[in-house]
Amino acid sequence: MAKNKKRVGIFSLTCDEGCSILLTEIFNTKLLEWLEKIKLVYFLSIKDKTEIVDLDIALVEGSVTTVKDKKDIEKIRKNTKILIGMGNCAITGMPSCQRNNFNKEQMEEIKDHLQKFKFLPKCLAAKEAVKLDDEIPGCPIIEEKFVEIFEKYI
Repeated sequence: MAKNKKRVGIFSLTCDEGCSILLTEIFNTKLLEWLEKIKLVYFLSIKDKTEIVDLDIALVEGSVTTVKDKKDIEKIRKNTKILIGMGNCAITGMPSCQRNNFNKEQMEEIKDHLQKFKFLPKCLAAKEAVKLDDEIPGCPIIEEKFVEIFEKYI
């Protein structure tokens, strides 16, 4: 068993959490092997919330649509060595950032909701908000690509 396990956090911003759901399926076959090398310190889909501090690897899915998302992604970036965008929402913003393509009438229709929930004027891909060190494409993520990239860092 590795003495210095990598501290890993998995985070969801604004999205349908399809990448996290697929990740739990990947864990069915890979987690026991990976637990020899990692300590999973943050993943709300399967464990209670813990502090975002001193992470070796952070995986983030979703787009940055609210003030809270922006603060969260900045805190994650500040507290991790390697930040990996997980899925198309984190990499390109789509499909979560569809409102960026709304016309004036559509934006007027949702204006009150945007204000009420403190949405940013423009939805951002995670990589537009902070520097990502790597990317795992797909919607949801491509399983083989996830395993390849994640194992590169652990």
